[in-house]
Amino acid sequence: MPISLRLPTDIEDQIAGFSARHGISKSAVIVRSIHEFLNRNAQPSSLQIYEDVMRDGADKTGDSTSDAKREAAEQRPLKIRMREVIRQKHAERSAKALKPK
Repeated sequence: MPISLRLPTDIEDQIAGFSARHGISKSAVIVRSIHEFLNRNAQPSSLQIYEDVMRDGADKTGDSTSDAKREAAEQRPLKIRMREVIRQKHAERSAKALKPK
């Protein structure tokens, strides 16, 4: 579909100079420029976002793994204590349930 476009003289001259130096038409220069603009400003697809996140995560695996181990070690005593409290509570409830009325 043809599109009519008014360009400032300086931009028109730059396009003409570029196309002459590289041996391509002015239309090809403009079409390439539009493609580059659209690619730069396009919204990433879900797949691209997923791949970027996974790639970034793979680059940082050493750091995140050591952070996760450190955090787990810090929380370990609290987790053990919490499990003991829950076991004790369950034992008390079981004892009550088994007690004859």
